[in-house]
Amino acid sequence: MIAPLRRLYHGRIYYGWWVAAAASGISFANAATAIGILSVFVIPMSQEFGWNRTEMAGATSLGAILGAALAPFSGRLIDRCGARLILAAGGCIVIVGCLYLATAQALLGFYIAFTAIRIADQGLIQVGASVTAGKWFLRYRGRATGLVLFGGSGGIIVLAPLVQLAITHWDWRAAWGLLAVVMLCVGLIPAALIIRRQPEDLGLAIDGAPVPTPSSSSPDLRNDDRPAPLRAVIRTPQFWLILASLFLVSIATSGIGLHLVPHLSQQGLTPTAAVAAVSIMSIAGALGALALGVIAERIPPRLLLITVYLAGAAGIWALMRADDLPKTYLFAILQGLAGSGVNTLAPIMWASYYGRRTLGSIFGISRAAQVAGFALGPLGSAIVFDRTGTYQGAFLTLAIAAIAAAALLTTARRPRLTQWPQLIQ
Repeated sequence: MIAPLRRLYHGRIYYGWWVAAAASGISFANAATAIGILSVFVIPMSQEFGWNRTEMAGATSLGAILGAALAPFSGRLIDRCGARLILAAGGCIVIVGCLYLATAQALLGFYIAFTAIRIADQGLIQVGASVTAGKWFLRYRGRATGLVLFGGSGGIIVLAPLVQLAITHWDWRAAWGLLAVVMLCVGLIPAALIIRRQPEDLGLAIDGAPVPTPSSSSPDLRNDDRPAPLRAVIRTPQFWLILASLFLVSIATSGIGLHLVPHLSQQGLTPTAAVAAVSIMSIAGALGALALGVIAERIPPRLLLITVYLAGAAGIWALMRADDLPKTYLFAILQGLAGSGVNTLAPIMWASYYGRRTLGSIFGISRAAQVAGFALGPLGSAIVFDRTGTYQGAFLTLAIAAIAAAALLTTARRPRLTQWPQLIQ
């Protein structure tokens, strides 16, 4: 396998596109860890074991918190060694976790296994896959990042109905086994074989073109070549404003996923229609990731992020009134655009603001803030439901959080290059 790979390094197709494809593949398989997929398992597993929603949501929150603690360290490791090791380790953990879930007999076993795969998801795979495109691309960074995130949304599109089909015809244990096989074949093997740290390590120029000159008139090119040490980045107010906005919007987007199928069933929709909403949300997210990635090469990603934040708030408002298919699918489209939009645009914006040299470290901290929000969202919604029997109060709070995130981001303008000398000192 080594010789064919070496031929790809200097082939007619820029090797960065193969790297992006491998990162997209592991993002596809990583849908096994998504709350939207776990939502399909909530009813059959809770019926068999008698677990309530708060107990199941607790595992997602615990894994998210531990993943958040790991993300800054994995981000720094990516800057130094590349994403291949991080992604391979994450893929192995997901495979083992899914196989263990297929044999789960008690709540403790569920917590151990699902916590482990959520740590791998949030602390390893999400960080590694998102940063990979930013390391290999500059001019085409938007569309490459969109391709990687398209894989993640595409995974839910394909795997959600497959999981439901496996549960219907076999049982939920077989469905977990299926997810392990997908991660092995589509995620782990391609990532371990193809992904490398950055083009310079292979004697390649970024984007497969001549290295830009320092006198380039493009602000993006100059900002990418200018070193932005992490100690300088964290001294800019924009960094903290973006971080806070990502934390709030992550609460808003994650507070629904685990509870979507149960909420829609409570609203009178059939389980099949509820799962179809998950698929529509993923289709909208996949198409949105590709479109937003391309658009972000022409329009500032900050403005696009503000738009998707507000789209998420509007989607939650629609969900609160969703008692038929049109309202449900309107929510699914808006929520899909919001979720994939945040994941696609956040790494693009970080690279645009601070360059790619410490992108892994920056995104690791950013991912920790997002994951902290992911931990609070589903758990908060579960607590409200268990106490009130409805999700309405929780969803209203989530919509307000998304609007607050948009307000914060409006003040986070791109740092000036003239700031760096003073900040580095």
